[in-house]
Amino acid sequence: MRQIYSFGYNSFLQTNPANNDDIISIPSDITEFTQCDDIIWANISSTFGVNNIEKKLIRWGFDDTKNKIIPPTHFFTQSITKCFGNDNGIQGYLDVNGNLLGHSRKTFELPAKCVDVAQMWTGNNVFAVTMDGKLWQFNLNNNEGPKKVILSDESGNLDPFFINVVCGESHCLALTRDGEVFSWGSGRFGQLGHGDLTNLLEKPTAIEFFQGLRVKKIACGGFHSAVITDSGDLYTFGWNHFGRLGISSDKYSEINCAEPSLIEFDGGNDVELNVLKVACGSAHTVAITDDYRLWSCGWGKYGQLGLGDELNNNYKFVQVDSTDFRNKQIVDCLCGRWNTFLILNK
Repeated sequence: MRQIYSFGYNSFLQTNPANNDDIISIPSDITEFTQCDDIIWANISSTFGVNNIEKKLIRWGFDDTKNKIIPPTHFFTQSITKCFGNDNGIQGYLDVNGNLLGHSRKTFELPAKCVDVAQMWTGNNVFAVTMDGKLWQFNLNNNEGPKKVILSDESGNLDPFFINVVCGESHCLALTRDGEVFSWGSGRFGQLGHGDLTNLLEKPTAIEFFQGLRVKKIACGGFHSAVITDSGDLYTFGWNHFGRLGISSDKYSEINCAEPSLIEFDGGNDVELNVLKVACGSAHTVAITDDYRLWSCGWGKYGQLGLGDELNNNYKFVQVDSTDFRNKQIVDCLCGRWNTFLILNK
């Protein structure tokens, strides 16, 4: 049986719709109240979850179409695997059949079935991966249709097979089935991982640092990035303001970290820990290790680190311990801008 826990900014009741507090700093179970078994999208004011058994998409928080806060509400019945949108709200959905749907469930036409989709947090640029491994881009403000994304000539492999794409405020990462990572967009904080503070990289370029390491998971925060390798190592890079990268305190003076940094847990004592999942908010990061423990770092003003009354910033990853987690496995995580959601198995 799956359970959903949440914590962080709650002024729109988007984190815990059963609690009127603006700040939820202790992980709380929202499974029964939301009737969801997964969370698939969250922005600054609203959250979308799914009930996979009943094939329901459920929404709560601020409804921009009604201009008011709503409780968990059945949005429509269809098997949805992912949503995409920006700070203005939800813009579309990916269903289990690979169809990309917009408002009124109008289909975005792609040359092949879609397997992943992401939108930059600001603006209208959407990136989609199709089942043939191609990467596509379209803009919600025009009717030109999707365009195949052209890679940088410096990437070497000009025809990679993409499987995953993620977006931050103004940058993107894409993962190939061979474990390569490509990045593009704004790099002024080092969030592209190429070792410099590139102002703008228009074409996806392979991150040389990860050549030979084989990456399996990628995540974008507002101005930072996180990557998990096949060996279970976690690397972060980008803007380290508030400690969102979780690098050791002696490196904190490096506010902009353009070179990926290997993360240590428990000060390096737990050398055998492997990282399974990672998620990034605007200025915080959470990770799940292979012993099913949760770790968090970064900005904690709204309780998004899950550490109770300690609303400080953490410059290194700290374990999030809760009596509710005992005898359960934390198996997945997702971050909104200022909140965090967890999926647990009993």
